[in-house]
Order: sequence, then structure tokens, then C-alpha cells
Amino acid sequence: MNFRPVAAALVFATLASPLQAAPPARSEALSPVESARRDAVERFLRARLFAADGEFQEALKEFRRAVELDPGDGHLRREYAEALRDFGILPEAEEQARKAVELVPGSAAAHRVLGQILLSKARDKEGIEAALPELKRANDLQPAEPSGALALGQAYLRLDRPEEAATVLSRVQDRVRGPMLPLLYGEALEKAGKPDEAEEVYLGILRQDAENPAASLGLLRVYQTTRKFDKALPILADLVKRQPGNLGLRAQYGFALLRARRLDEAEKTFKEVLAADPDNRDALRHYSSLLSERLETDRADELLKKLQGLEPDDADVAFRRALNFLEARRLEDAETVLNDLRSTLVAQKAPSGGIASVDGQLGYVALLRKDWAAARAAVKPHLLDEDGTVNLQALNLLVQVAREAEEPAEGLRICREAFAKQPKELGIRSLLAEFLLRSEKEKDRAEGEELVAAIAKEGRPGALAAADVWQRLERYDRASQAATAALVQFPDDPDLLFRQAASLEREKKIPESVASFEKLIELRPDHAAALNYLGYMYADRNENLERALELVTRAVALEPSSSAYLDSLGWVYFRLGRLDEAERHLLTAKRLSPDDPTIEDHLGDLAEKQGDLEKARERWTRALALDPEDGGAAIRAKLERTAAAAKTP
Repeated sequence: MNFRPVAAALVFATLASPLQAAPPARSEALSPVESARRDAVERFLRARLFAADGEFQEALKEFRRAVELDPGDGHLRREYAEALRDFGILPEAEEQARKAVELVPGSAAAHRVLGQILLSKARDKEGIEAALPELKRANDLQPAEPSGALALGQAYLRLDRPEEAATVLSRVQDRVRGPMLPLLYGEALEKAGKPDEAEEVYLGILRQDAENPAASLGLLRVYQTTRKFDKALPILADLVKRQPGNLGLRAQYGFALLRARRLDEAEKTFKEVLAADPDNRDALRHYSSLLSERLETDRADELLKKLQGLEPDDADVAFRRALNFLEARRLEDAETVLNDLRSTLVAQKAPSGGIASVDGQLGYVALLRKDWAAARAAVKPHLLDEDGTVNLQALNLLVQVAREAEEPAEGLRICREAFAKQPKELGIRSLLAEFLLRSEKEKDRAEGEELVAAIAKEGRPGALAAADVWQRLERYDRASQAATAALVQFPDDPDLLFRQAASLEREKKIPESVASFEKLIELRPDHAAALNYLGYMYADRNENLERALELVTRAVALEPSSSAYLDSLGWVYFRLGRLDEAERHLLTAKRLSPDDPTIEDHLGDLAEKQGDLEKARERWTRALALDPEDGGAAIRAKLERTAAAAKTP
């Protein structure tokens, strides 16, 4: 009878003994502050859940209540500010972020959020600059934090400070997923003048996502900027293939073909676009440029007149019409269009910059006519822009008038006037140096020597400017020295190589010149000026003529309306004995540059070869009157050589 209760008692005793040995449990109530903090945490967590479910109003209510419960928690306020920012409530977001920074000044996240909010609100440079200190402070505290680096990089780019943007973004490239940061980094490198590095960034994105359109467009910009058209065109072709109905993209592809000098393909593309949309403005504009380059002047003008009908208020179209006529040296037609455009701009009270551009071209027309007074009258009023800065287009035309009119004192006066306004401008200083060195006064020439020496020390741009000064003065020994010295620091620079090679040729250092040109052409196969120069050198020396034909043909394909290149091609054909082709190209060159003594001289040689000695002598006599570079000694020798034969009945 007693067995069961005894067992139960034993079990109870066994279970109870440990509890009796423990200290008694204590229960204490939370203080009001602790309770408020606990409730704030609960509200915060609920807010996060609501936000994740897209219930933004409920999320904000919970965030607001959490902050009310624990107003001294800077991290909580920062979270609330982020939520307000994400929901587009920027004024309150800024208020909460500023309070967060005040409460936790050492928090990178608080500074970052405030900077991001200020950047989102910024509508001008001042607004961006207001965001910059907060973003920079956050980045200094956490330089490897991706979102802060992204915002700071964006701010730097918007302030046109790409080098600093690239530096900031480079530190986080190995910490991010997705393309946003690399795309921004690529853009920063582009704008910082580092196209090779930008190319690698864009290619890296495309290796991860072969169809990323932003990376493709970035890569396209790099290739177009660096003239790597062979790489740019496949990208555009692929985009066109993906969007066959996108006529705007197809017109852009045609423009890229035009810039790559693949003129037949460009023309085919423009025709396709215009067949589908006869009023496609980009195709009309770019196709007219192609036709103008090919000297199909009337066809180009037809397209431009149609474009003018579609865009009657666009002064640029009329300006293009004038340039089309100028390209073909149809000066009266160009002048008529320019004068009509000028009248329109004046009547519309257009900005002075547009009128200055028109007057610049009218001045150029007068220059081509050798009407020095008219050229000066058109351009001189525009030497200074409204803001007091020098109009470099006007300055260059005025000094060209001074050169051709052989008025170095007038050129020096103009350069001093420009220098007084902008003494740091490299182009102005180089022109001043040139005309100081042209001066009859020894003191001026000494000043010019000092100035050009100082310019030459200013890196690559200064070296190029110094070489150009000496070339314009026909001091080719000094020009080649300036270029050669700079090539030590910039060994593969195409512009320096061209200056060096051309100057060496003028010094009669032919093997050295050929070596420089060949190196340049290897580096830049599309360098039209180098192709033409070396090809003409070979033709003029009557050697390596097949190579000369190849080089000059490539130059003409790149710039089909260049009178100098067409003259070179005609001269190569003359040397090869292909007289009909020589005549065709030389006459086209003469039409473009009717007063070029070299072209006239070559036409004289052609006429003699064709058996028309009278015409040859007429050509040579006119060439001599046009002031050839060497003073005309070679032409006079030809006239003397043929004088007796000309008298023979």
C-alpha cells in the first residue's frame, strides 16, 4: 500500500534538490529609458520589414515612432534618413541625416548618407560642392566602402574633376558586384584622358556581360576618341544588328564609317536610312558632309537645303551650306549664303558668337581672294569676345593676313594686344613669339628667343607649339631640335614625330626623315598628313613610286577634298607616266586652290610632257608670280631651258 507514494516522494526529492541549491530567481522591471530603447528597436525592426514588403507609409510611421522613442540614437536617425531618401522625401531626410552626423560625428555611414542626400538635391555646381565635404569625410573614414566611393566619384565627375573621381573609384573596384561602379570608373578614366585604362575597364564588364549596352557605348566612345575606327565599327555594327529598325543608330553607324574614311560603305548606309525615312535629319546632315568632301557640291547643297526646310530656325544648316561651297572654292556662292545668314542673325538679335563665326568665314573668303583689308574688316571687331577673352579663330585669321600681306609689324601689334588680355594662353604666346622673331628689332627678336625657349619646356603641348613657331619661320633646324628633344620624353607621340620628320626633310636629311615618317605610319596608319608627305617625298625624288602611289592614295581616301593631297597624287601619276590620271587630279587640286604655285608648276611640267610647250610656259610663269617657297629658282631654270625652243617656229 505504501510503495507508490514512497516512490513518488523519492522522485520528487531527486528532481527538487538542484533547484533548492540554486540562488533564488530575481525579476527586475526595465527603467523607462531601457523600455523606450527596447520599443524603439522593435519599431525599427518592424519598419525594416514593412520597407522590405513595399509598405512605405507603414515603414515611415514605424521609423518615425522609433526615433521619437530614442531620439539620441544617431545610428537610428541615419537609418531613418536613408529610408526617407529612398522614398524621395529629401528635406526631412536631410534634417535627420544632419542630426545623425551631430550625434555620431565619427560615423562614416552618417556622413555618407548626408552627402548622398545633398548630392540628390543638387541642381547646380554650388549644390554639388555642398555635398562634397560630407562625401569626402565618409570616404576618408571608409575608403574601401563602395556606395560612398560611388557617390563621391559622381560628385567629382559632375564638378569636372575626373582625375580625383578615378582615384576614388579605383580603390573599390575589387569590392563590388554589378556594373555600376566599373561603368563610372570607365567614364572617369575617359574624361581623365586615360583611354587605354578605360578600354580595359569596359572590356572587363563585357567579359562578364557581353550585351551590356552602357559598356559597349563606353568602349565605342573610347575607340572614336582615339580614332580606333577598326575597333569602333564592329560595336556599332552589332548594335545595328540587334536593333535593325533603329534608324538613328544606323545613321550614327554611317557617320562612324565616314570618320573611318570608308566612304562607299558610309554612303550606302546613308542611302538606306534615307530610303526608309527621307526626312532623317542625321542622315541628311552626315551624307551632305560626305558629298561635300567628295566635291559633289551641288548634291550636298540639295540635301542641306532639304534639311534647312526641316529645320528653318537652325542657323547651323545655313552655315554648313556656306562651308560646302567654301570646300569647293565657290567663293561667291559661299559669300551669298553667309551674308544672308548674317542678316538673319542680326535681325533675330542672335548672340554675338554666332555672328562672329559668320564674319570669320567671310574674312576667310576675303583672305582667299587676297583682299587683306576686307579680311581684317570682317574679323577685327571680333578679336575679343563679350567676356573680354580672345577669340582665337579671329586672332589666327588676322595673323595669317599679316603673314600673307608681309606685314610683320601689324602681326606683332595684334599679338601683343591679345597677350595683354590672356598672357597665359599657350596659343597666344606662341604667336607672339613668332612675330617677335619676325621683327626687325634686335630687342624683339631676343625677347622672342626667350619666349619660345620657355614654351618648349612646357611638356608635350609646349614642344609642339615651339616646333610650329620655328616651322612657320622656316627655321627647320630649330623645329627638328625642338621635336627631337621632346621625343625623348614622349617617344611615340605622332604629332611630335610628324614635326620631326617634316623638319628633317626640309633640312635635306632624307634618310632620317623617311625613318621618322615610317615609324609614324606604323604607329598611326591613318595619319593622312604623314602618308601624303612621305609619298610626295618619294615622287619628288622620282623613287619608290609604287610605294608613293600606295601612300598618297591612302591619304586622298582619308581626305578626298585636300588640294595638297590631290596634287601629290597627280604628281605621283605624272612620275609613273600615267598622264591622263595626273591631269585629272592636278586640275581638281587647282580648282580647290587656284593660286597654289606648286600645283601650277606641276601643271606646267604636265603640259610640257604632253607636248604643249606654250601652255607649259604659261603655267610656269604664273607659278613664278604666285611666290613659290624656294623663291622660284627651279621654275626660272625651266623657263630659261625652254626659252630657245619657245622661239623656234
